[in-house]
Amino acid sequence: MVHDNFAYISQLSFAQLIGLAGFSAYLISFAMLQFKLIDGNGIAYLLMNLIAAGLVLFSLTESFNLASALIQVSWLVIGVCGLSLRLMQRKMRSASA
Repeated sequence: MVHDNFAYISQLSFAQLIGLAGFSAYLISFAMLQFKLIDGNGIAYLLMNLIAAGLVLFSLTESFNLASALIQVSWLVIGVCGLSLRLMQRKMRSASA
């Protein structure tokens, strides 16, 4: 059984492995958020989700799915906007201090 799992994983393409890394990043960031290890409004959570979306989007180059691609692109756009907002807020706070 375990051997079968390793055989399956060894047959995955590079794009599929990247997609699995993206899935893992999504899952880890969400778990960390739920266990209060990171802040949902913090930069760490945003960066982890941006990385996850980028990795999953890359995996779609091999096996395209429009709905999934739209979700990942939306996640990237919203994440970049949120990250920009957080960084501008930080800069404004440090400038006023």
